[in-house]
Amino acid sequence: MTAKTGAVLRFPAVEEFAFEVGLVARVRVRAADEASARGVVSSVIGAPGSAEITLANEGNAALGSDAVVTAVDFIADRKVKLVRR
Repeated sequence: MTAKTGAVLRFPAVEEFAFEVGLVARVRVRAADEASARGVVSSVIGAPGSAEITLANEGNAALGSDAVVTAVDFIADRKVKLVRR
């Protein structure tokens, strides 16, 4: 119900879809040694918060999409590969 009118809000019946996609992140770290650098990589890999999802949805709506992202979960592979020294 809305606060002002007491009307019940109705949304069209829609399905929810879940997709799994591959993800590669390149994290640049400045540190005294590789072990220290490697130790902080996982601290910056995480799912976006509600504010970021809201911004993405607003941007998508502005482009004419009526699809809405409801959640994003990342499952990080704990293997960290050094690609450049």
